Amino acid sequence: MKAVKSIRDSVRLWFLKRAHKKVRRKKKFFSYNAATTFGIIYDASTEESYRDLTYLVRDLQHDQKKVKTLGFVAAKKMPEYCFPKLTFEFCKASDFSWTQQPTAQNVREFIYQGYDVLIDLTPSSFYQCKYLCAISPSRMITGKYAERYVDVFDLMLQVDDTMSVKETGGQVIHYLKMFNNEQVND
Repeated sequence: MKAVKSIRDSVRLWFLKRAHKKVRRKKKFFSYNAATTFGIIYDASTEESYRDLTYLVRDLQHDQKKVKTLGFVAAKKMPEYCFPKLTFEFCKASDFSWTQQPTAQNVREFIYQGYDVLIDLTPSSFYQCKYLCAISPSRMITGKYAERYVDVFDLMLQVDDTMSVKETGGQVIHYLKMFNNEQVND
């Protein structure tokens, strides 16, 4: 069983890297004050995560930031609290093909919209979410550190996968606020 999981992970990583090589994006490093649009991908499998993210979105919107979120639900059935709103979209594993490409229209629209900053708050085991980051045209992509995804992210934070959405999102915003307010080109 361990060998099958290892092979499956290798195949997923191969498809991710292949798709990432095809993406042409204009990278630009944004500080918190310079960024105007934020995309956030998060684990919406628990109502607590969803609630924590709503507070983060509220704080960003209070600072005049345009925010769009995509909640990934690990369950086969969408929970009751996961209904799309203006700022919130949701998806599950069945919204992706076996090669991890998004098949659901709302997921494709979310990822191809492009943002100043795309924040991935999902654990490293959410391969579909990492694939979305790899194909995104967003200017700056940030997420949790994982060795195999170093090429995908522009800024990675060394945080534990067990940290809550609230804690991880707070850390990302904290570090973005620490940077100089001027945009720096790559």
